[in-house]
Amino acid sequence: MKNTALFLTLALIFPLSAFAEINPNEIVKKADLKRGLGNVSHSFNVIITDQDHRIENYHVAFKDVNNSLTEQTEPERARGRKILMHEYDIWLFNPNIKKPLRISLEQKLTGQVSNGDIARTNYAEDYEAKLLGIEKQNNIEVYHLDLKAKNNKVTYGKIEYIVAKKDFSPIEATFFALSGKPLKHANFSDFKPIQGMSRSTKMVIQDYLQKDKFSTMIFTDHKTEKFSESYFNKERLEF
Repeated sequence: MKNTALFLTLALIFPLSAFAEINPNEIVKKADLKRGLGNVSHSFNVIITDQDHRIENYHVAFKDVNNSLTEQTEPERARGRKILMHEYDIWLFNPNIKKPLRISLEQKLTGQVSNGDIARTNYAEDYEAKLLGIEKQNNIEVYHLDLKAKNNKVTYGKIEYIVAKKDFSPIEATFFALSGKPLKHANFSDFKPIQGMSRSTKMVIQDYLQKDKFSTMIFTDHKTEKFSESYFNKERLEF
């Protein structure tokens, strides 16, 4: 009888949900789906504007979280330039250069290649998550997560990630170099219904050290689409 009374007392003080273990990696998986369509083969367009109001347009063919092909459509002088992502390798194809250029780790940290790498949707695959706590931010409860790279092939060694507790929507993230130096900060917003789920359609990426440098990425025209294996073949893309 005493044990029953003790259990009821504890249940009132600590709801059963408090005992339930929160799996940080599951939180990241659910947040990934709020930033993209996961492993669903699809295409979409991206409009990127920087701090100087320069605009660049891209069309992205996305086979899965490890394979994508991005083609620049605007401005005209850069039209036809392509970026192929295969797992951790990134290749740049330029109409003016016959051979593709493999992007180094240093090049991944700059320009639109850096933006594309941040926009990748497989944080759950590349990082091991640790829950630092549940906090209040702008009057909503959020998960504060620390993501550590599973290997040294990724561009960023660590991500500090804020995810809404209510619906697992990503809110913001800070990206660190393998050395531990903070490099970029991203905010996710403008959630809209896409393929049956509310997903972010806007991302603002800011340079951590030079606050006046930023890029705004707008994602539009998501379409489920099938692509052949050869579509993402490096040899096929050589000019």
